Amino acid sequence: MPKVDQSSESVPAWLLWPVRAIAVVVVLPFRLLLAAFEFIGDLLYRYVGKPLLWLWHWSVVVPVSWVWRTLIVPPAVWLGKGLLKVLAFVLALFAVPLTWLWENVLVPAAELVHQWVLRPIGIAIAVSFRFLWEWVVAPVGRALLWFLELGWTGTSWVFRQIYRFLLRPIGLAIAFVWRYTFAPVFRAIGHAWRWTVDEILRPAGAAVRSVLSALGFR
Repeated sequence: MPKVDQSSESVPAWLLWPVRAIAVVVVLPFRLLLAAFEFIGDLLYRYVGKPLLWLWHWSVVVPVSWVWRTLIVPPAVWLGKGLLKVLAFVLALFAVPLTWLWENVLVPAAELVHQWVLRPIGIAIAVSFRFLWEWVVAPVGRALLWFLELGWTGTSWVFRQIYRFLLRPIGLAIAFVWRYTFAPVFRAIGHAWRWTVDEILRPAGAAVRSVLSALGFR
């Protein structure tokens, strides 16, 4: 298969020159703008940034560093060393009495309080709670649960008997009486009323309306 020539010589001149012109028109302004930004940035750094950094260094950094190293750090170190020496002297002065007081008074007193006060109180509380749980709370809970189960069983049995031997027979009797007594009567009354309306009242009303129309009242 023959290779396609990709060089610029294979592109027609009438197409190559417009492409180059478009590239120059589009790319050249961006390159000029970038070069202008670089030039302006270099000028700002050289004639504005560097003087400001120099001024900041000699007017702020150097004086603050000198004040910190000369006027703050040495007095703070001296004061800290003095406070540490005073604290060490106070601790050395009271360490022996406090140690003797802790070992010979506070610790034995705490052991006595724990052995003769706190421990008996804890044992008494534990025994009391155990006695209450085993002989009061648990039996009362079991009795209450048994009573509730027995009451629920008895109540449900009573309701079932009431429904079976009282409510259901009464309902069946009411349904029987309604079906074979009141329902036929109400149906008969309804049929009679509809027959009266259809056969008597409506014809009578029509006759009255006709008479009134003939007399000129309507």
